Amino acid sequence: MAPSKKKNFFSQNTLFGLFVGLSFIAVAYAYYRSGRGVSLNPQLNNVILLLSIVGAFIGVRKYRDELPDNCLSYGKALGACTYLIAVASVIYGCFVFYLYRHHPELLENYLTSIETTFKEVYSDSAFTENMISMLKAFTTPATIAFAETFNKIFTGFIFSLLLAGLLRRTRKNEFI
Repeated sequence: MAPSKKKNFFSQNTLFGLFVGLSFIAVAYAYYRSGRGVSLNPQLNNVILLLSIVGAFIGVRKYRDELPDNCLSYGKALGACTYLIAVASVIYGCFVFYLYRHHPELLENYLTSIETTFKEVYSDSAFTENMISMLKAFTTPATIAFAETFNKIFTGFIFSLLLAGLLRRTRKNEFI
């Protein structure tokens, strides 16, 4: 019985993670086509956060309802939420890598906005130009994709802590 539970965990949550990741890509592509930036865009980050929360809630609730006894502990709910969002984030990270790799103007816009921010925040520092030159040397599509993936996983985990509490269900005859 344990192998079917494990198979159900990965197949169910991977599938919903794929759907959530594709929704991230659809929204990011719409933002890209409308001329807005993909990275460093607070509006896009808020929409993706909303999609993460809704997708994780629906996916883990469906997973919980398909369990034989309909019971899901807090730890398993947290693991399912985190895994689902991690799958979605990796898929989104691959898209961001592809987008920045094949559209160099996005990378230039990204570096320009970071440079402007550095000059505003650290205008009095003697190391501003050194920091900007190091940033330009080390910023690649891969580092942007990694940062986006890590950011989505981390924020998804934070909200998974709340979602797991909402989605857990214990046995009715179990005393806590």
